[in-house]
Amino acid sequence: MNTAKQIVPNEIVYLEADQNYSILYLNNGRKSLSAFTLKHYHNKVEINHFLRIHRSFLLNPNHICNIYKVGRVTFIEMSNGKEIPVSRRKKTLVENL
Repeated sequence: MNTAKQIVPNEIVYLEADQNYSILYLNNGRKSLSAFTLKHYHNKVEINHFLRIHRSFLLNPNHICNIYKVGRVTFIEMSNGKEIPVSRRKKTLVENL
């Protein structure tokens, strides 16, 4: 995991919470570990358009490929193939996309 290089927000596919850390998944397939929480990133001006669709995920809307339902659960498929479940409280946000 590389944290020395400055990451451009458009390179980020999504961020995942890992306790008090965040894992940034990049469009080149690499991961970067950060010592900040998702709340810290969600308040940043550069990525304030990212979607907090779950307590553990912050998604770049430019990398959303598909939104689908399996039963009552809504999933979002990202450009890297990751399928992320949407929390019940954020379902209306996703439906408005």
